Amino acid sequence: MTGAMTMRQMTVPFPRRPKYGETEIAAVTYLLRSGSLSEIGRGPACAALEDAFAAAAGTTHALSFNSGTASLHAALHAAGATPDAGVAMSPMTWISAITVAFHAGSFPLFADLTEDSPNLDPAQIDPANCSAVLVTHAWGVPAALREFTGLPVPIVEDCSHAHGALYQGRPVGSWGAAGCFSLQESKAVSGGEGGIMTTSDSALYQRAMTVGHHPYRLAAELTHPDPLPLAGASYKFRIPALSAVIAREQLRSLPSRMSDSATNLTLLTQLIDAMGLPLAPMAVPDGSVRGWYGTPFTMLQPVLDPDALNAACTAARLPVRALYPDWLTTPLLQQPAVIERYWPHMRGRWTPPDVRDFPRYQRFRQQTLILKIPDLPVPDYMHQLAAVLATTLRSL
Repeated sequence: MTGAMTMRQMTVPFPRRPKYGETEIAAVTYLLRSGSLSEIGRGPACAALEDAFAAAAGTTHALSFNSGTASLHAALHAAGATPDAGVAMSPMTWISAITVAFHAGSFPLFADLTEDSPNLDPAQIDPANCSAVLVTHAWGVPAALREFTGLPVPIVEDCSHAHGALYQGRPVGSWGAAGCFSLQESKAVSGGEGGIMTTSDSALYQRAMTVGHHPYRLAAELTHPDPLPLAGASYKFRIPALSAVIAREQLRSLPSRMSDSATNLTLLTQLIDAMGLPLAPMAVPDGSVRGWYGTPFTMLQPVLDPDALNAACTAARLPVRALYPDWLTTPLLQQPAVIERYWPHMRGRWTPPDVRDFPRYQRFRQQTLILKIPDLPVPDYMHQLAAVLATTLRSL
């Protein structure tokens, strides 16, 4: 191990399972041979996926979409997001999870992170200014859902990084008014593309269905009178049947893949501790289980140049995942004229965010390294990863 400690570069490629295995191939082949790739109602492929997600999340309903973004759009609409009060959210997310507030007829209200997580701080939320709160479980770390559900405003969970995660023993996606999952290819459960919304509120489920589902399905399922006027809105957000059958098989294998990732992270953490390296994986709340979409590690010493740190890790072929761009500074959010052009309900109402209002978010960006953790048993790889990490960090 002494010799390994001086390793300057990974020599073993990042270990990967085949993204789509024999069960996915068999499911796709069966569907192709059936001659039916489009389900305008709740067909068998769509129903199997929705039922499986509802069971996994512990909710009464699940509703499929063609993307995670579409599921967020539908959930915020159904939860009652309005142009008169914004959607509270963290800037530590993907850009479409920000702009979806505009698409749903509202607007983003940014708030800072907690001191010890990549997630929104419930203490920063002013319910008087919100029509909804969008809570992202960033990088698979479950947010403080018990505190959020105590707020007098609908909570929508963005679970796109957190398939299979638990908060205090209960699945994410079941705590808020709705939970939304992406099935894009980089996610732990993939259909290539796709999305799922989970909920136990039948009225919300039906309101969300009006955003993007076929009138044939609406006629079969709508029983509440309120959504009926929107039944002809004609968005088309249905999941393709091919994506549905692939994602259904991916969901079956998720527990074993999560278990292998957890074993790898435990070993890496032990090696890091033994070497005295100045970083640690970001903890999850007690009684909780993380999801897997890159794992955030906190640098325990001040990072003066995050770009240099990431460049050194990349040069060493370490499995780092880049943080999202700082969307607060993106031209889209800094130019009111652009916002007003695309979302007329924002005319004269958009104030660009000031990065100085979010010190914890900025500190997270400064002090965090995202590492990808393999989802199959690879102890030798984890030993090499620890050794190269040690050499890289000690060279800075």
